[in-house]
Amino acid sequence: MRLTSFTEERFWVRVGLRVRRATVFLAYEFRRAIARRKVVALVVFTLLLDTVPYYALVSNAPNLIPVEFHPYVWVIGVYAPQPIFLQFIAILIAAGAMSEEYEQGTAELLLSKPVSKAEYFLGKYLGGYALLLTLIFLNSGFTLLSAYSSFGVQRGLLALPYFLLGECVSSVVFFSLAFMVGELVRRPSLSYIISSAVFFTSEILAVYFGLIGSVTGNALYQKLQKLLPTSPVNSLPLQLGVAKLPSGVQELLSFVGPSQPIESSIFTSVILILLYALLSVFSSYAYFRYTDVSKRVS
Repeated sequence: MRLTSFTEERFWVRVGLRVRRATVFLAYEFRRAIARRKVVALVVFTLLLDTVPYYALVSNAPNLIPVEFHPYVWVIGVYAPQPIFLQFIAILIAAGAMSEEYEQGTAELLLSKPVSKAEYFLGKYLGGYALLLTLIFLNSGFTLLSAYSSFGVQRGLLALPYFLLGECVSSVVFFSLAFMVGELVRRPSLSYIISSAVFFTSEILAVYFGLIGSVTGNALYQKLQKLLPTSPVNSLPLQLGVAKLPSGVQELLSFVGPSQPIESSIFTSVILILLYALLSVFSSYAYFRYTDVSKRVS
């Protein structure tokens, strides 16, 4: 009995140590990413994206949006960055998380410490993802302030957590994909290019498949469109958020893109998102786990 208790105690001590080590790398990755100028530039660009359009709209075209929709204009700013800007941020953060350590020659130094590859990998992944979530929440905060100061009191804010939940969950797809490419390629610039190419290819194919499917009536193209990674990524925030808003408010989304989700099922969207994300994470960890760590990539 005592032996069993001692064994369990040692097990939980080891678990606690692993969690603390992973947390150290999480904080390290978060600070390292913030220190990069491109991330600071993204924060500034996010601020401009969430403020300038509102003030320009209320100053130059106040009647473009019907008065009855003024209390809900926050929906535009919350969802507008989702299809492209937030995914680009995810790629920019994740593609360099692992590859920049190889390029700078710091990966071998960090792994020479009393830390396992799993702890290092998990800390790097979660640290970058935590920064991405921070930028998503900053986008929403800037949007609400701008919408309130430009169009007055905002309503329907009970839908905001659902939009945020959809964006946080869906952003894991291209974050994980870029993280995987960064580990496989181990060169930051090439990682950005490949990850961005995959994203824009998916966006373009989704448009083509949707157009061909609507013209020909062939359901195969519509199914292919729904299977592309950008389809569940763009659909989930709409599926979760629009249902919590008054009918007709979704017309505001037509100012920034399609107001209807490509995939109609929330369950299918979540399954596809998890499938793409888990395949990317497992592939990158398997490669990282069973390959040597380069001293420096020239």
